[in-house]
Amino acid sequence: MRYPAYNAVLALVWMALNHGFTIGDFLIGYTLGMLILYVHQAFWSERVRIVRPGTALRLMGVFLWEVVKANVQVARIVLDPRVPITPAFIAIPLTLKDDFTITTLANMITLTPGTLTVDIAKDRSALYVHCLSTDDVEAVRAQIKRDFERPLDEAIRCSPL
Repeated sequence: MRYPAYNAVLALVWMALNHGFTIGDFLIGYTLGMLILYVHQAFWSERVRIVRPGTALRLMGVFLWEVVKANVQVARIVLDPRVPITPAFIAIPLTLKDDFTITTLANMITLTPGTLTVDIAKDRSALYVHCLSTDDVEAVRAQIKRDFERPLDEAIRCSPL
């Protein structure tokens, strides 16, 4: 098995989704994870390594906190029609170079309520993001780079297989 850590994560996700936290549930999840990874191995073009696990854990914590904050903000906008919204399209210049980290950043932005990654520049130099409401485009750009892109760049290294 080439990716035992990924497989273990898939097994833990299986356990959480099935509300079963026994050795048997882990073994079933691990077996299914092996099958999933085997079927999808042709799609892996890069070797992904977490070189700073602490930074990766902090990134996950920051991401989860941002999702909670954004949910509250979007709920306020939806429930109170008097709340003014100022949508914007924002170009986020990228320092990331590999497909895995760029895709991860784009997904983190999209999974945060109120923001949506719309496109990536053909030369992969920028992401184009729609923001539901912002008064300060530069602050949104700086926050994405500080809270998501920089930790991704520090925590993950990709190399060709």
